[in-house]
Amino acid sequence: MDNSVSRNEFYSLLTEFKNPLFLCHRNADPDAIGSAYSLKEVFGGSIGIIDSVDRISSTLISRLDMKVLYNPDISTYDITVVVDTSTGVQLNNIKLEKYCIIDHHTTNTMLAGAEFHLIEHRTSTAEIVYTMLHETGHSFSTEMGIALITGIITDTGHFKHATADSLYTTASLLEESRVSYGEVLELLSSTPHDISMRIAMLKAAMRTKIERANDWIIATSYVSSFNGTAASTLVNIGADVSFVATPIGEMVRISSRARRTAIEKGVTLGKILEEIGKTHGGTGGGHNGAAGLEVIGDKDQMLSECVKHVKKILLKRNL
Repeated sequence: MDNSVSRNEFYSLLTEFKNPLFLCHRNADPDAIGSAYSLKEVFGGSIGIIDSVDRISSTLISRLDMKVLYNPDISTYDITVVVDTSTGVQLNNIKLEKYCIIDHHTTNTMLAGAEFHLIEHRTSTAEIVYTMLHETGHSFSTEMGIALITGIITDTGHFKHATADSLYTTASLLEESRVSYGEVLELLSSTPHDISMRIAMLKAAMRTKIERANDWIIATSYVSSFNGTAASTLVNIGADVSFVATPIGEMVRISSRARRTAIEKGVTLGKILEEIGKTHGGTGGGHNGAAGLEVIGDKDQMLSECVKHVKKILLKRNL
């Protein structure tokens, strides 16, 4: 059964619930937090977070004095709105009862059990939230503007992966919410880089293995935490595509990043990691230029398989 709905239908259906929970994935990023906050401002209810938030989200929560609940009891709400989340693993596989989804990822494994869902393949969920609320005539407070713009900036890699639509949405939010762009940049720059993250970046660089596919550079490494940031760091210092693993018991968690030039040559990290996840009984997915994988297996074997998939694409495209 197709339970997809339009933006207007999603909005109308949500108004029927008196006590919604806007649930964000573990290690929630600003796109999830900003989207959940803006939805809560309009529809009421609560913001729920699985386990933790990332460092920028922590700053955003403090800056806007958000009231959030960690690992909330979902049974006390009449519906759970799963925000910016594409797999149940991101929610620690908690048992969801009545839920709907608003998300922007190219793949989503949670659709079948949802009451209804709004999926649009855009660069951030914040863009979907803005468009839906704008079309239904809502105004945007300064706080909502900061929340949504921060989500767009971070999910587009500070506009490196931005589209005309994401730039237009950002400009519209700046105007409608009367937010200064400098105010958002100040929030981002004021987020502290703690020493454990800095050490993790150095370890990731020290442990890096480099593979070449003609003139393309694919880098792999491993760290005990901050693997997403480490993957971005490897691309920033020269890799075209990067994969960074974090072993967790029998499981391995891999984050990946790709330059726009690699994406233009056919690298679609979300689809690659989704395929690997299915092959090994795990879960994977995300965007073309940023994706994640969780699977039971050996980190070196999984990293090797990721590299193999990317090499196949790049070498084929260079023939």
